[in-house]
Amino acid sequence: MGKPKKNQSSDPNAKSPAAKAQDDQVMGTNSSSIVSKRSVEKTYYPSEPPFFRYFVSKYQRRAPLINRGYWLRLRVIDVLVRDFLKRPLREGKQRKVVVNLGAGSDVLPWQCLTRYGKECEGVKFVDVDFLELMERKKGVVMGEEGLRGWLTNVRLPRAVEEVEKVVVVEGGKEVERERKVVRKGPVVLDSEQYSQVGVDLRDLKTLERAMGEVLGAGWKEECEFIFVAEVSITYMEREGADGVIKWASTVGDAEFALLEQVLVDGREHPFARTMLSHFDKLNTQLKSVEVYPTVGDQYRRFGERGWEEVRVWTLWQAWGDETFLSKEERVGLDEVEEFDEWEEFALFGSHYCVVRARTVGERCSAPVVHSALEIPAVKVQTQVDETTGTRGQRRFAAALQISQEGRQSEVVNVLGLGTRNRLQSCDLFTQGEASGLTFGEGGPTSRMCHSLVDLGESVLLVGGRGPPSSPLKDCWLFEKKTNTWTRTHDLPVPLYRPAATALGSSGMALLVNGRGKASTFDGCLLYHLEKGWIECDIRGDTFAARYGGVLGVKSSNTAATFSGIHAGGLVDALFTEEVVSWKLDISDLKKPVVTFTRLQPSPGSNRDASSWLVARFGATCIQHGDEFILLGGVARDHLLGYNDEIVAFSVTGTEFKVTRRLVSNVSPRALYTGHSAAVTADGRIVVVGGGATCFSMGTFWNKGVYSLRLPGLDTAEPLPHWVHDKTVDIIPGERSLPIQTKSQNGDSSIGIKTIERMQLKTADDFAKIVRSGRPVVLEGLDLGSCVASWDLKYLAEKVGSKRKVVAHEAATQVMDFNAKNFRYVTTEFGDLAQKIEQGGRLYLRALSHEKPTEKPSVLADDFPTLAGDFVLPEQLALVSENLFSSVLRLSGPVNMWLHYDVMANVYCQIGGSKRLILFPPSDVAHLSFPPGASSSSIDVFSSLGSPELAQTHPHEAVLGPGEVLFLPPLWLHTATPTSDKSVAVNVFFRDLDKNSYAAGRDVYGNRDLAAYERGRQDIGRIANSFQKLPAEARQFYLLRLTDELRRKARG
Repeated sequence: MGKPKKNQSSDPNAKSPAAKAQDDQVMGTNSSSIVSKRSVEKTYYPSEPPFFRYFVSKYQRRAPLINRGYWLRLRVIDVLVRDFLKRPLREGKQRKVVVNLGAGSDVLPWQCLTRYGKECEGVKFVDVDFLELMERKKGVVMGEEGLRGWLTNVRLPRAVEEVEKVVVVEGGKEVERERKVVRKGPVVLDSEQYSQVGVDLRDLKTLERAMGEVLGAGWKEECEFIFVAEVSITYMEREGADGVIKWASTVGDAEFALLEQVLVDGREHPFARTMLSHFDKLNTQLKSVEVYPTVGDQYRRFGERGWEEVRVWTLWQAWGDETFLSKEERVGLDEVEEFDEWEEFALFGSHYCVVRARTVGERCSAPVVHSALEIPAVKVQTQVDETTGTRGQRRFAAALQISQEGRQSEVVNVLGLGTRNRLQSCDLFTQGEASGLTFGEGGPTSRMCHSLVDLGESVLLVGGRGPPSSPLKDCWLFEKKTNTWTRTHDLPVPLYRPAATALGSSGMALLVNGRGKASTFDGCLLYHLEKGWIECDIRGDTFAARYGGVLGVKSSNTAATFSGIHAGGLVDALFTEEVVSWKLDISDLKKPVVTFTRLQPSPGSNRDASSWLVARFGATCIQHGDEFILLGGVARDHLLGYNDEIVAFSVTGTEFKVTRRLVSNVSPRALYTGHSAAVTADGRIVVVGGGATCFSMGTFWNKGVYSLRLPGLDTAEPLPHWVHDKTVDIIPGERSLPIQTKSQNGDSSIGIKTIERMQLKTADDFAKIVRSGRPVVLEGLDLGSCVASWDLKYLAEKVGSKRKVVAHEAATQVMDFNAKNFRYVTTEFGDLAQKIEQGGRLYLRALSHEKPTEKPSVLADDFPTLAGDFVLPEQLALVSENLFSSVLRLSGPVNMWLHYDVMANVYCQIGGSKRLILFPPSDVAHLSFPPGASSSSIDVFSSLGSPELAQTHPHEAVLGPGEVLFLPPLWLHTATPTSDKSVAVNVFFRDLDKNSYAAGRDVYGNRDLAAYERGRQDIGRIANSFQKLPAEARQFYLLRLTDELRRKARG
């Protein structure tokens, strides 16, 4: 042996600092994944022991997309291992072994022991990963009875002390010395049921030696194996990863379950690009995906390395395969957690593959990759005009096109989802001219997944949603000449993702299906400007109700009949491949008749490709001559490739045929999901917005306007350039001129009055306002430096990020105090601020820091570091002199429920903006307040204009930074954010004699007046005094007393 190197260990397995750093970063991916798996465990498996809890110090609920993606990852591995465990032992075999390669903190052994206890008798589970990671895992397992208690005959192998030689420098000379070192063997923990092996998977000799140690001599001959590699060996160089796969095939009777990334449409697909960039930033590059980018490559990879039977799915194909889950299981997931991220789920699933390989079995044919190559591909002239920063970034909006005489076309992308939350605005795109577009008073509230239907002089906005559990029924007309929004007839049921189309130039529209609150709407509706939504009689071929599909109308129609197609959509949590034609007869407007006919791909065409190319989810359909153009969306079992995203198809009789694939060859490449498209007056398609959340790896946004010239528009003129002109806010609510809506008595109307705005000069001016008892928005007041400085980062720094506060955490945007559809969470102020920044549905109504259940909150006492920033100006001296409380309020995208305050107060908007709806105290009888309660469960914002509120008198204010709303006592009010976050100070003050208020504790300033509390006691006594009378007499006299009370109230 040669002389040892200076100051260097003789250990042949020692790694360079760079290699060690790379291993550390790979191990770091474990930390993120187990937090997500813990979220899945708690959300989807509440009845199972929470094994991931032992490895995750702080629970974090992930977004629905992350939860469902990890649920599917865990599910496919679970099924493959389950099937292995349930299969009888082959003749001559004594034991089954489950080896998790790159196990990290996964809890597969304990999950299997829980779920498949009988099948796990005699089975050995072996976790393999880096020694450092396995040592940490051993510490957790040995320290937690919930893990260790499942194991018997636990053995912790001892480290071995050895002597090694090193060369050191002493007195200027190199001297060879011996030193004692402690070497740890690869086996970290061993037991009857479970072992941990700490080894680098590139060191197969050590791995094989360790397997012999935990399984005993003759292990290859006596055991059956399944090797699991869930996104683990993909971080290894190709030679190392392929070496593991080949080695596993040599141990005898074995299976292999692999889950890792693929690039089925290449690395330039926007999702793939985002994914690769994410792992590059972590310095954990995906190595296998570059060499084996497709399911076909993975099939050959295993087949060439000793595996006889190989099956490969993309994760998206696995979602629809009964091998992994049934229809009932798929549909049932929505009952656990609301979900509507289908485009992003499909993109995620299409970029992961599942391999099941066996050394014993029948050789399977290679996976069939359905291709559309037989369909002609035609290049489409396309231009992209890029935008800067976050301008124009919104998804799941809808676009409309405005053409005014003497002006160029303008495209407006309406509402939708922004970078953090649903937006209360529109993006305006022009061809270079500055636009004067502004909206008049009133318009729809923020929403996504709505439809816009161009009726000619106006555009109909249909439905949409807040969160998936809150579909909307309100509909609006945008008048192109006046740029105003007008509330029109509501849908009979709230819907989002409906399929809707205009019926030629008739001014009417057809709607088919859509998603409701708890189920899919299976009807068809005709929209008529005067008559509203008319239910259609449905005839012909039946098909399952779906949502997210497309509806197109043919150009050749008569005054009384229209026809078109309906394709794609979601049925039972899968994209349907059904395509139907429809024919609408409106000769009798009282009962329109729509007849459906199922269509088949025409003979001679690529039938398989035709189905998935046409039947999409989330696509845009444009009628073009005798054809329909489909743009974007996602498909069942397939990732729409670069050449398949845009297609033209035609319908003849009962057949449809994809005639061309329209290839748009521009850079940067667009992601046609969540996009909006409009057709200009000259027949060009303009695509704005769009993109996708790419699972946990970031969000991809289309950064620009994509213009496409459709086939047949032959011209040498270049495509015009588009610019993002501006973002225009929509002020939600109806205009002061009321839209007629039938009330319960048949003929009432409701109008929303805008609250008066004033500037105060003196304290007497404010005193007069208080005496008038009417709400007023106060402008121009100096509230101090808080208006300029109070963002969430500043507040966290000043308050202290570790300060504990209690906040409301809501499951939906609409909080309901009576239903308690939120929970109180104690959290650190810094975490609260961060979650609100990230769009979390949180609401802080600060309480007294010292005695939260006894004293009202006062900003100066509870947040002394903020007190100097907020000032009540001298004009509000009446407030300062009669101060009851001053409350800090922070909120994300959540609504404050309808309630009233007994004390007068001023609501000071510091950051962000809010829309408030107020009702005078006289409306209390019409707003469903339970006796003795100060809160109502009515969702005012979705009920405006409905019969439920027809007898009320709503008032509206939209507050921006620095504006103050005076709220008189007992005015009923509710609030919704019009920005992604809101910061405010709410100051309550006594405007009555002190003796008028009820004695005792009143933390919130809304304890009812003493006279009312005594009156309720008196009513109870009066009612009891009638108890011995017959029922009719009792009712008769109590109603008379009620009438007497009513007269006194009004007199």
